[in-house]
Amino acid sequence: MATEIATIPLKPGIDLDDPSSAAGKVLKNTFSVLRGQDGYQRAYHGRQVESPNIWQLLVDWDSVDAHKKFMAQPYYEPFGKQLMSIVDGDIQFLRHAHLSPHPPSAAVSGTTSPVTEMITHYFSADIPEPDQSSFESNMEEFAKCLEKAEGFKGFAAGWVVEEAEHEAVEGKARLWQSCVGWQSVEAHMAFRETKDFKDNVHLIRPDFKKAMTVHHTKFTEV
Repeated sequence: MATEIATIPLKPGIDLDDPSSAAGKVLKNTFSVLRGQDGYQRAYHGRQVESPNIWQLLVDWDSVDAHKKFMAQPYYEPFGKQLMSIVDGDIQFLRHAHLSPHPPSAAVSGTTSPVTEMITHYFSADIPEPDQSSFESNMEEFAKCLEKAEGFKGFAAGWVVEEAEHEAVEGKARLWQSCVGWQSVEAHMAFRETKDFKDNVHLIRPDFKKAMTVHHTKFTEV
């Protein structure tokens, strides 16, 4: 099982909330087509809090191959062309992650988590196996810390399948994606001021980390 993660800049003035608008109709068609694909499970979408012009789309698939099979269909090209009609430039990020637990709904569905902290870690592509295992253990420990936080709603994380480029990494980077569900951005910010966070933040900032990005997205499950 895998989760497709797409980060999409929207053209100015795009209104995805109005189903009668041109963009609203594109959105409706996007999900209608997705629901008809073999291996499709569910989707989540929403705008980033810090950059409302950035729209994020997460799609749970039975496997990465199920998504690739959809992309190989003859109707994918017109599907993609219609979706690109609301995109400002190019899709910034399109990857697959093996998030655990799957599905990651507790962390990314608006019915359980009104806002999701999206954390992406970047490591050297040749990160040694001991460092990978160490970081996985760190994240398990940090997840336990999160469970005690007021306003915490859910957690899902895992390695990203594809490598990517980042200015802080020479060559390609190996990525880890974490999704942390919160009652609100304010709840997350309050947690950052607690002793629990300060005592455990080293777990998510190991010396062998090359870069880390954080933002919040308000997802709706489809």
